[in-house]
Amino acid sequence: MTSAVLILAVAVAQPPGNKPATDGQKAFQGTWTIVAMTAGGAKPGKEDNEKKPVTAGTVVFDKDRYTIKAGDAVVEEGTFTADAAKTPNRIAVTATGGADKGKKWHGLYELEGDTLRAVVGPADKDPPTKLTEPDPGTRAFTLKRKR
Repeated sequence: MTSAVLILAVAVAQPPGNKPATDGQKAFQGTWTIVAMTAGGAKPGKEDNEKKPVTAGTVVFDKDRYTIKAGDAVVEEGTFTADAAKTPNRIAVTATGGADKGKKWHGLYELEGDTLRAVVGPADKDPPTKLTEPDPGTRAFTLKRKR
């Protein structure tokens, strides 16, 4: 009975959608500047598929949540999981606010020092398989950690 009460107390004390960071998520914690964003499947000369201008300036990772901001305005927010135990490293994202609200993405990432590169695609399709030359329908991001 005592252990059941303890488990319930821990569950109640932890707000939903704000779980402690897992080992994979810990490396993401903090504020990052978006330095590049590309829509996959880009074809030279096709303006719609060329490298997209960065419209959001920062991404803040806090435990299992992320917030994308342009200045002080929140562009998107949601939850994420990261698995550094797999090769390549895997990430899954669920947008809970913003233009992509309700959408789920999955993909892979690479973290080298203060540079994070990730490629994600819709969760209802096969996950991306490479960080270079993202497949059509995917999104590639490069972020630098703010110090």
